[in-house]
Parts: sequence; structure tokens; C-alpha cells
Amino acid sequence: MPDTTTAPPTPKQGRVAAWWGPAVGLSGLGFYAATTVPEGAAGRQIFFNVAQPWAVYVFLAALIGLMVYGFVHHARLWGLGRPTPGILSEIPHRFRNAMRLGLVQEKVRRDRYAGIMHWCIFSSIVVLTFVTAQVAVEGDTPIKFLHGTYYLIFSFYGDLFGLIGLVGVAMAINRRYFQDFHRIRWDEKIEDSLIIVGLGLVLISGFFVEAARILVTELTQHPDWAPWSFVAYVIAQGLTGFHMSEPTVLSIHVWSWWFHIASAFSWLALIVFTRLDHLFFAPINAFFLRTDSPGRLTKIEDIEQQEIFGVGYVQDFTWKQLFELDACVRCGRCTEVCPANIAGQPLSPMHLIQDLKMHLADVGPDLQTHRHQFGDAGREVAGMAMVGDVIKDETLWACRTCGACMQECPVMIEHVPTIVDMRRFLVMNEARIPATAQAALENLEVRGHPWRGTSLERTTWMDGLEEVPIFDGSQEYLYWVGCSGSLVERNLPVTKAVFRLLRESGASFGVLGQEETCNGDPARRLGNEYLYQILAQQLVETFKAKNVQRVITNCPHCFNTFKNEYPQFDGHFEVLHHTEFLDGALKKGTLKATFPIAADVTYHDSCYLGRYNDQYDAPRQIIEMVPGANLVEMQRNFSKGLCCGAGGGNMWQEEVGERRVNHVRAEEAVRTGASQVISNCPFCIQMFEDGVPAVHPEEEGRMRPFDVAELLEASVFGPK
Repeated sequence: MPDTTTAPPTPKQGRVAAWWGPAVGLSGLGFYAATTVPEGAAGRQIFFNVAQPWAVYVFLAALIGLMVYGFVHHARLWGLGRPTPGILSEIPHRFRNAMRLGLVQEKVRRDRYAGIMHWCIFSSIVVLTFVTAQVAVEGDTPIKFLHGTYYLIFSFYGDLFGLIGLVGVAMAINRRYFQDFHRIRWDEKIEDSLIIVGLGLVLISGFFVEAARILVTELTQHPDWAPWSFVAYVIAQGLTGFHMSEPTVLSIHVWSWWFHIASAFSWLALIVFTRLDHLFFAPINAFFLRTDSPGRLTKIEDIEQQEIFGVGYVQDFTWKQLFELDACVRCGRCTEVCPANIAGQPLSPMHLIQDLKMHLADVGPDLQTHRHQFGDAGREVAGMAMVGDVIKDETLWACRTCGACMQECPVMIEHVPTIVDMRRFLVMNEARIPATAQAALENLEVRGHPWRGTSLERTTWMDGLEEVPIFDGSQEYLYWVGCSGSLVERNLPVTKAVFRLLRESGASFGVLGQEETCNGDPARRLGNEYLYQILAQQLVETFKAKNVQRVITNCPHCFNTFKNEYPQFDGHFEVLHHTEFLDGALKKGTLKATFPIAADVTYHDSCYLGRYNDQYDAPRQIIEMVPGANLVEMQRNFSKGLCCGAGGGNMWQEEVGERRVNHVRAEEAVRTGASQVISNCPFCIQMFEDGVPAVHPEEEGRMRPFDVAELLEASVFGPK
């Protein structure tokens, strides 16, 4: 270890510290720590020639005041919202979310480039703040520890993470200005450049402050410790070629120090006025993230007593939903994966959140004044309606409720519940709903299913089958066929396949037959919460009366509703999707896939089984156990899979936009070259039945859509 004992400061150096610049700039602490190294100790004198350092504390006090003002201003707007029930339950789980999703940035890592870039910048900020805090402790308290071996290590990792921060800044500049990266230009503002360039200036100027200090000490002392600050040392060595005198270097140090301080405080002030506030809001929003299933929508409690249904005005949102508006960083990840936006339809989740944020900023102050004077009397103070003018009807109806936006959002915004809340206002307060969707709801209310014009009955699928057992409470499972499984011609073979496989496996099960009715999922997603609650309560009572304990479903939407939403109505049942049950039967040996199916197949992840309920493996494992079947994945798969286009009630709506979503997804499936596209959802099958011929008009060699159960049936019983 080299001798690092240093001489006392010369008079011209004064008694003002100029410790490592980037750390100073990022935390605002310890700008002029007074550190004295004991005689004979290994250390490094950090006093230098900057005069009047008290100005730094004035800047710091002003910055703190600005941040407090900004937070209070935001908090007053959030306070316009309604209470958020259960927001402080399951505290340990919420802290884990704050660490995993907010600080560790788990979702950002889904984009590898962005993950590395954010890690570089964020880790640099964290470590350099820690560096500066240590200098503050050293200078402003009796505790002295920045000497000896630790001081050398301290110098090294300070420079290391300053360099890491610069790498992150360079990556951000490359993506924003040199790559053809359209997402970040959807809503670009001047503040975005100020954030990136400003951080780079803070870090670079900090290195030059340190380099000037190393250079002047080398002119007089030739310290052995300087190479430990390896980045600044390299810069200092480069500056030696200019043969500057000591007074010149001291002058450079003073001016670079003040430039560094000014740029640091200016950058920190951006937190109050720009999306840089996500440094704080992202971990907080991760803490407030719902702890139940993402596939569960909020229940309107005491719906009979409500005057306003859903959200039509700013104050109808919960305060947590209003907080989310400020957490948005305009990164565009949500819009980039939105199936409606991909198909050129009138929905951008990012712009929806930003439009709501601007509307809150516009009407919020007047609402605060109005509430102070008149209480909650009066609903709207703006000249334009939030739902209808700020957020267009067609924007809300284009949503598939697929959850891709929420899956990708790095600051944990929950777009889908916000959209459905506004749909509820449209449907139940304004009676504004697309005609085809309204027809589906009317049919649901009158006939117990959404399929208008079907000639099929609940038991039609039983034709040609022997001994279909009716559930009487003695069987282990209720096989729930669902509306699509019994009333849509294309899905009857799927229902029969599941029935034959259940029977072959030896499962104890029965069906409800004519007693089945819709569980209400289409009504809830389309915004008619009142109708949904009626249907849900009726079916929960039926299940309890028949002693239903375990349910197997065909449809992922039914699966999600029974599993995640019926507990809101005291309906607690064990629910399996048919792929889960069949996968288990194959593994147990009660089913055997023996007949080879020589085909290349691709698999489509349905949103309500995969993204909302994290079931990606069982369907794929079934395919892998079918002899001869070769699985070829689409480019977008697993949690990044693209919606088929039917979700959110769009099965019963006319699409508005450049293309149909199912055509976009069918193209991706056809592009794999597979002969079959396999799914697990009756809606998805119908979407592919329409989409594949549209993108591949020639019948010869055309891909055919099948359910996983149909593929397995052919392997268990032999091809038809």
C-alpha cells in the first residue's frame, strides 16, 4: 500500500473542501466538509481554495423549500380524490414491492438496454449520494473515518460510479438522439433533454473539479493517492500537457467548482417541475400497488345507493389514481405494447394518463376553491367534460383490458381499472355505449348470454355424447362450459374435447346444462357493473346451493372471474383452467398422449390466463408432451404476448381504426410458418378463425386455429 500521508494545506489553499464532484452534485450535502487528517495518518487533505462556501447551504435550503412546496402542491390535488380502501394493508408485501419494483426497477429490465441504462444512472445517484453523505459526516461531525486504506477505496468507488453514471447518460443520449427509437418521441419535451444533458454536465464537471485538485497538488506534493481517483487522475494527466501554472489551475478549480454546484442544484430543482419526480414517485406508487390479483376490478359497494357510477369527474377517482397521474414518466412503454395502438386505433394509454394529468392541473385549483366554499356540491367546474371531451368515448371503447400496459409500466400505473371506471360512468350514468355492445348487454340481461341470434342451446354440445353427468354436488369438479363453449358453433368441438379428456382421465365431474348462465364478465368489462353484480350474486348462490367446491373452466375469462372476482361476493371456489387440469393428468399418467401429431404449431397466450393469472407453462407443457408436435414461438409471447383483440367486450363491438387487432396477431402467427395456431380461449379461437383467412386468403397451406384440448384429444384418441 503506498504511503498516503499528506502535508498540511498551504495558506493559498484555504480551508474549503472540494471533495469529489459528482457526489456533491447529486446529493446536495457535504459541499465544504472540513476534514483534518491526524498527523501521521494515511489520508488526503480535502481543503481547497473555494471561498464563501456558505452559499451552498443557502442553495440547499432553497432547494428543500422548493421540493416541499412542490410536494404540497401535488398532495393537495391528490386530496381531491376519494379514499382508497385497504391501501395500508399487507405492509410487508408493499415494502417488498417498493424495493423490487420501485428501487430495483424489475419492470425496466424487460427492455435490456433500458434496464442497463437505468441501472447505471440510478446506481450512480445512490452511491454518489452515499459518498457525499460520508463527506458530510466527516466534515460536520466529530466522526473521522476518511483516512487510511478506506480512504483509498472510497476514492476508487466514488470515481467508478461516477463513470458508471456517465455510461448511463451516454446510453440515454444514444437512444434518444441517434437511434430510430420512436417511442420516446411520442411526447417529447425540452425538459427531457435538460434531464439527460444536465446530469451529464453534473458528472463531467465533478470530474474536472477533482482533476484540477489532483493537478495542483501534484505540482506541489506529488501525492500517491491520486491514482485511486482514476477517472479524475486520467483527466489531470491530460491537462498536464497544457503546462498550466499553479494559479491558473487554482482558478480553473474555483470556476469549475461553482459551475458544478450551479449545475447540480439546477438539475436537482428539475425534480419539482419535470418527470424526474419519478425518482420518488415510482417507489411510492410501487408501495401503493394493489396486492390482490391484477385481474380483479374494483367492486362498487352498495351500488343501489350510489348516485354517480364509475368516474366522470376528477374527484370521482381515488387519490391513488390521481397520484398515478404524477408518477407517469411519459416513457411510452404502455402505448408501444397496446394492441389498439398497434392496430392504429384511437387509444394510447400514455396519452390517456397525460391528458388526465393535464386536466387535473387545469381544474384542480378551481375544484379546491369550490370544495372549500361549497363542499362537494356541484360536479364540474371546467368548461369541458372529462369523459367525452378530455377523454373521448372511442378511446375508452378501444381498450381490450388485456393488461399489457400495466405489465410494462415501469412506475406501476394501473391503466385498466381507470379506463373501466370511466366506462362505468358512460354506461350507467350517460347511457353512451356502442350499439353492438348495447345489444350484447341486452341479450345478457334477457337471455343470460351475450350471443345475439344464436340458434344453439346450452346443451347442444352434448349431442352425440353418451352419459353427460349433471352436477349434483357429489362430484369433485363442476365442468363450467360457459357461453362461448356452448353457444358458438366453432367452440363446440373444444367443449366436447375437454369433456372426453376429463372422462378419459377418470375425473369425477358434472355439468350444469340448462342451469348455466353467464357469470357476468362481459357486463363488468363493458362497464355495466350493476348487471354484473346481479349475475354474479345469482351464480354464487347457485354454486353454494349445489355445493360446488372445485371448478374447471374452458374460458380464461370465466376462470379469472370465478377465481379473482367472485370472492368479492363471498364466492370462494378452487378454480382450474382446463389446461391446468389436463397438464396435471398427463403428468400423473391418467391421460396418455400416444398418437403422433406431426405438425409445427405456434402458441398464443391468452391475456386472462397468462398475463392476469401467470399461467404460461401448462399449455406449453401439454404441447411438448404431444408426440410429433413442434412448438414454434411467435415473436411476442409469454407475458409480452399480443392480445387477440376480443377482450374488454370488443368481441361485441365494431372496431374503429386502421386495422383489426386480430389481423395483426394473425399475421404474427402466420409469420412463424406453423400449420396450426394453438390457444386456450374460445374468444381467441374465434379471432383467429376470422383473422387468419384475412391475412392468408389462399386456402391451400392456410394455418388452422385449434384449442390445446383439441390437439391433445387427437393425440390421446387418434386423429379424426
